[in-house]
Amino acid sequence: MKKIDAHAHLGHWAFPIPNAGTAESLVRMCEKYDMQYCAASATHALTYDMEAGNEEMAEAVARYEPILGYCYCNANFIEQSVAEMDRYMAEDGFVGVKIHGGYAGCATGDAKMQELMTEIAARATVVKIHTAGADVAGALARYAGEHPTLNIIIAHGMTSDYETAAELAIAHSNIYIDFTCSWAYRGKIEYCLATCGAGQIVFGTDMDLFEPAFTLGMFEGAGMTEEQRQAIYYDNAARLFGMA
Repeated sequence: MKKIDAHAHLGHWAFPIPNAGTAESLVRMCEKYDMQYCAASATHALTYDMEAGNEEMAEAVARYEPILGYCYCNANFIEQSVAEMDRYMAEDGFVGVKIHGGYAGCATGDAKMQELMTEIAARATVVKIHTAGADVAGALARYAGEHPTLNIIIAHGMTSDYETAAELAIAHSNIYIDFTCSWAYRGKIEYCLATCGAGQIVFGTDMDLFEPAFTLGMFEGAGMTEEQRQAIYYDNAARLFGMA
């Protein structure tokens, strides 16, 4: 079945991963797992240099058709983040903004993050956020309510707090859940399918930091119907990224 991976990365990580870290490796994985597109953020932007990483991302988006881009933003650098969005969000192939509270050392509910979310909502329709800090649920609910045209993808489904992620999705139609992770937790996908439903779940793998088969196996083991598979693997992301 054709897929869109809504959670990928371009670049090397500080782990001994062979044959990884390049745009070509992302394209190979797309071909292997029948992914029409993968939406990626630059590792270099997340971990070291926002501007240089986003530029690398733009080069890959322009060169390789399967690769879509997230413009990375950092709440500690509002002015620079706004400049990055103004530069890249108008370009073909950029589909949203990426935030990582952990790497930025900025909690999801921090005043700086609140300011950044307002700037993002003025320029984008999709933000993928790695949550951090206390009262994550309260902060996400506030952002979803304040910015109804901004679709929020919760990266990693709040890990072990997936039940709260599902409750947020029930309460806010512009909140979506991505289940990529480094460990499997039996029953979490089934729980969310039964509560918030397939319409607010997107497929993401964290490739090529992780092997896509890991996340794919979790979904395939969740007993999805064909309609649910179609929604999660392709239709939801296509709608969010303006392809539907």
